[in-house]
Amino acid sequence: MKTCPKCNSQIDEDMVLCPTCGEHLRTFSDKNIFDKHHVLLTRFLIALSIILPPVGAIVATIIKKRHNSLGKLCFRYSLIGFAIYCMMTLLVLICYLAMTFTGISYL
Repeated sequence: MKTCPKCNSQIDEDMVLCPTCGEHLRTFSDKNIFDKHHVLLTRFLIALSIILPPVGAIVATIIKKRHNSLGKLCFRYSLIGFAIYCMMTLLVLICYLAMTFTGISYL
């Protein structure tokens, strides 16, 4: 058993919030939940998924004038990239809500 740093009540080791005062008991550095490199990689992949679909659509419209089948293929892949972006956005929103409701903060 450990004690809450704010109200000094007895709490279990695996608790995230103090049941008495609501103080956050665990930070990410406590158990190395997130590594800084993983956060940077995630940010890079999200930025890439935002940038690539519009770039693919622009390239598709340029290529479509000269090579119709290649332009259609580029446009199809840019639509797939946009769908992946939408799914990633939904996943990030779900993870953020789950972290908010469980009391975990990444700041």
